[in-house]
Amino acid sequence: MGPHSYDPGVSESDVFWTTEIPESSVTFSMRREEASLHLRNVRLFDVFTVANSLDPHHPIPKVNAVINKMRINWSDTTAHRSHVDCVDAFRGEFFEDKATIEVVVTTPPGAASACPRRAARNGFRFVSDPAETTVSHFAQIGRERNGMFF
Repeated sequence: MGPHSYDPGVSESDVFWTTEIPESSVTFSMRREEASLHLRNVRLFDVFTVANSLDPHHPIPKVNAVINKMRINWSDTTAHRSHVDCVDAFRGEFFEDKATIEVVVTTPPGAASACPRRAARNGFRFVSDPAETTVSHFAQIGRERNGMFF
């Protein structure tokens, strides 16, 4: 979400920027060529910058944050592509669509901090423009199979 970074952090196995979400938050239809992701109250970290997110030893501390609401919708297919690569065991069907997004994220106010940079950022709230104002240059959804699932 831009130069300011909200994310769930890096796991002990070095998987980064992923978190479990309820299955009911995602819909996908190959037939209608559309998908959606609707989230509410997902806990994550406000890590301030992408560099801070990727470096666990970065001096700026992470603080708790919440995605209060996020809605991403993919629809209005502009192109359809299929790809099969038997050598690398990869197969996929993809729809180039348009996407809209609307999001509200907050870093709740916290106790006073000895670190002035941290204190200044607690209590931050990001509210995107409405979904219908989204300008979509590229968006793609699809289904792929690889490796043993090929």
